[in-house]
Amino acid sequence: MKTVEELRTVLRFQPQEINSSVSFFSKHCNLDFDVYLPTKDRNLQRGFVWTIDQKRELMWSILINRHIPRMAILNILSNKEEIYQVIDGKQRLSTMIDFYRGKFDLMIEGQSYYFKDLPQDYQKVIGGYMCPYYIVNENYENTYNDEDKINWFRYINFAGTPQDAKHLQALI
Repeated sequence: MKTVEELRTVLRFQPQEINSSVSFFSKHCNLDFDVYLPTKDRNLQRGFVWTIDQKRELMWSILINRHIPRMAILNILSNKEEIYQVIDGKQRLSTMIDFYRGKFDLMIEGQSYYFKDLPQDYQKVIGGYMCPYYIVNENYENTYNDEDKINWFRYINFAGTPQDAKHLQALI
């Protein structure tokens, strides 16, 4: 039988818990939602699959202060650029950014509102929402391979909304 220490040694790194605002992600981050895995010849996560109703519900969650689970991001630092690879939370983070950028509307009391048309207090709550996420910083001293990314993804996604079995099987 493994020791508890052996059981807990799942990842080669220790993700840190931090928060950044929707406006920060929207304005300042180079986001990679597709996280291509060359050794598997596929992306880590499924495509963009949320319906407009699911997207609107997430925006309501922000407005009414409903719990939104933490995401997971690998911050790749190089001499040329900084890329945030979204390991988990693709649907959530892309939805928040898309709404902030005016790509879909929110229905309020039967009326359609894009972000720019919302009252100031709504805009402040949404733009200032502090997205909770785990982050791991990669640089020239610490690089992470496809297996590391898959292990982190699987570690996080042990339960919840099932993904396509074929997609998950391809990551093995």
